[in-house]
This record gives sequence, structure tokens and C-alpha cells, in this order.
Amino acid sequence: MEAFEDAVISCWRLRRDAADKALARGSKDPGLRAGVTSGAHLDPLADFVTTAFVEAGIPDYAIWNGRRRVDLPGYFRAEKRWDIVVIHGGELVAAVELKSQFGSFGNNLNNRAEEALGNATDLQQAAEQGLLGRTAPWLGYVYLMQDEAKSRAPVAVTESHFRVDRELKDASYQKRVMLLCRRLVLKRLYDAAWFAVADPDAGVVSEPARDLTWAKFQAAIRGRVGQILA
Repeated sequence: MEAFEDAVISCWRLRRDAADKALARGSKDPGLRAGVTSGAHLDPLADFVTTAFVEAGIPDYAIWNGRRRVDLPGYFRAEKRWDIVVIHGGELVAAVELKSQFGSFGNNLNNRAEEALGNATDLQQAAEQGLLGRTAPWLGYVYLMQDEAKSRAPVAVTESHFRVDRELKDASYQKRVMLLCRRLVLKRLYDAAWFAVADPDAGVVSEPARDLTWAKFQAAIRGRVGQILA
């Protein structure tokens, strides 16, 4: 198994373990949602991405992930917690957002899109106001999704007054995430995005889009670090 595949599967296992423990305690938190509210299910992925920055040349003491010292100032709000924050020589090297989705695809996907757009816009505006040092922020976006029949099936849209974007019409939830990630980079809201889907029961991880792979995301990290250290 590739290193990135192992990191992804580890996230799903932690999420499921947290849900099982919550249910054993009699928690009313429904199903696998408990794995999200536990707050630690994405730690393996955060550590994995952190290692990529270290291998690119950033000292590990300059990188924060988890729930400590990962807040950055915003423009429309006071601050926001990112999943990974890299600061070296007083400059913001990178901020990375990690997201996962296990079931409840419809509502959760819309929420994820709104969060991604808002977070990027807020940080970019903060940078323009001089709140983040001298360099423009480099933003990374990572999205993990459960690979199952519901996430692969076409999804109907409602066109009450206007036509939906042709690429999004009848697109599966997986394709919608792929388009979200691709367009976030295309519109320069994020500098790099990685999209992976996983079947946790089978232990299989795949990357549906060639332009949204871990290899390309890692290459973008190396490019950013090289720019900072030059």
C-alpha cells in the first residue's frame, strides 16, 4: 500500500473506532458522526501532509497541526483554525484545510463548498490587509470521500428558474467534489487540491482525477517550499 493510501485508511479507521466507542458509552451521537465530533480522525492525514513539508525542507518546529496554534487572522472574522499551518522566517508558508465525508453526501457537500469558498476568500483578504506577513498565502485543500454506490450514482438537480451548470447536472457526488476541487484551483482560491475516495471496508483508496492526485499536491508543496527557502 502506498503511504498516502495508508494515511487515508487510517483516518477512516479512527473515525469508525470513535463512533464505536461513543455508541458503547450510550452516546446519542448518530452513527459515524461521532467519529467526526471526536476531532481526531484526520490526524493521520495531517501528520502525513506535515511530513511532505519537512521532506521539502521546512523544519518540523515550524509546522503546526491538530488543535494547537493553527489559528490565522481573517478579514471578515477575527480568526479561523486551519488544519495545518506552516510559518517559517516570519512568513506564512502554507495553510491547509482537510475535509472528509462519510455518508450524508447532499447537505454535507454543500456545506463543504461554502466553507471552502469562505475560508479562502477570508484569508486572501486578510493577506491583502497585511495581516499575514509579506508573502501571499499558499492554500492547500484536501478532500476525502467514502467510495460507495450513493457517492458514485448520478444526482438529480432542481432547475426552478435557471439551468444548472452542464458539468454539474446529473453529476455524482464524487464528480461534484472533483469539480469543486478543480475549480477552487482554477479560480486561484487554493493553490493545490487533492481528492481521494476510499472504501474503508475493502481497504482500497483511489484518486478519480489526474490533476487532483497526491503526487501533484506534493509537487506543489515542494514548489512552495522551494520558493520560500530560495
